[in-house]
Amino acid sequence: MDRRIVILFVTIFIDLLGFGIIIPILPNLAKELVEGKAIAQSLNPDVAVGLVAAVFSVIQFLFAPIFGSISDRVGRRPIILGSILANALGYVIFGLAGSFMVLLVARIVSGFGSANISASQAYIADISKPEERAKKMGIIGAAFGLGFVFGPPIGGWLFHIGGREHGLEWVGFFTAALCLLNFVWAFFALPESNTEKSGVKRKPKDTFKGMIQAWSIDVIGELLLINFIYISAFSMMQINASVLWKERYELTPAEIGNIFGIIGVFSAIVQGALIGFFQKKLGLRKMLIIGSPIAGLGLAIIPLPSVEWFYPVQIIAILLLSLSNGLLMPSINSLVSLHSPAGSQGKMLGILQSMGSLARAVGPLLSGFLYAQYFALPYWAGGLLMVITLMLVLLLSKKLDVQKD
Repeated sequence: MDRRIVILFVTIFIDLLGFGIIIPILPNLAKELVEGKAIAQSLNPDVAVGLVAAVFSVIQFLFAPIFGSISDRVGRRPIILGSILANALGYVIFGLAGSFMVLLVARIVSGFGSANISASQAYIADISKPEERAKKMGIIGAAFGLGFVFGPPIGGWLFHIGGREHGLEWVGFFTAALCLLNFVWAFFALPESNTEKSGVKRKPKDTFKGMIQAWSIDVIGELLLINFIYISAFSMMQINASVLWKERYELTPAEIGNIFGIIGVFSAIVQGALIGFFQKKLGLRKMLIIGSPIAGLGLAIIPLPSVEWFYPVQIIAILLLSLSNGLLMPSINSLVSLHSPAGSQGKMLGILQSMGSLARAVGPLLSGFLYAQYFALPYWAGGLLMVITLMLVLLLSKKLDVQKD
């Protein structure tokens, strides 16, 4: 395997491990910091869970396309390194969060530092042949999956051994240390991939004009909408599940972390080992078509089981969601890369990442509101959104060039 791919995989894995570590802690922490406080008079605790997830994603939405465009001009490496340092600072603040407002600041800083995903996708596109992109994009998905294999269980374990007094500090400071190790590794081992940097200087307003223009590009616009709806549906589960599992099924942070770890195991297997097989046997278009209803079914069944049937049903849901994510995300990323105008892969992938960030803001906010009405509504709404996604995918499939599939 290409040495640069190995280095990038390790870099993204360490970074996303830190993200995975806080997943079992963040939603319930946000709710606890609001409940019983004066802020609760104007902010529903369930909505607060969505808000703390949304603020991270809104910042990512604002900066990902800017960083994607900058990486076209100055290179991928400076963006990746800078974002890692920002994440380290964000996790230090997270470890010190004794109030809801400090927690919001921590997520804002980490949101600013989350641009490394779009830069990493552009890095993969720089060094890959068109026919290899789906498989190599799957490597990022595998790194993300492995971050969820080890991150959430580690987060739950760290919080447990730190106890109520110091658990948050253990989680935040340990994650910040991982980010610093990530920075050192990338600084010395990750070379620049963008050897033909654009000399065009883009202003922020030009970047957001480009986002609007991207929606009018044939195929790209449809993919942006499909990606937005899918990420919205998936993020409704991703943030709310910790609250659901704690309140309805009385799971501990460690148990919640273990479930997310299982999701990571299956996602890593699908995206890391099976994506090449899927692309060869199905093609990118069929991967989109098959993945959409599978995701909808997986989301819809999550809140259905009684306490006795919790684990069997959740395992089925996990298998479905892992398979659908492995089919949808690499194919969307690859199709955007393949249909991007010449010299604009970094910009288009940055826009894709940014629209995904906006979806991760919309999804949790909607989820928090729906959960406050009835615990199952976020998951059933997510299933409905995937039915809409399937309809859009079927329309798009008629446009895609078979030779580029």
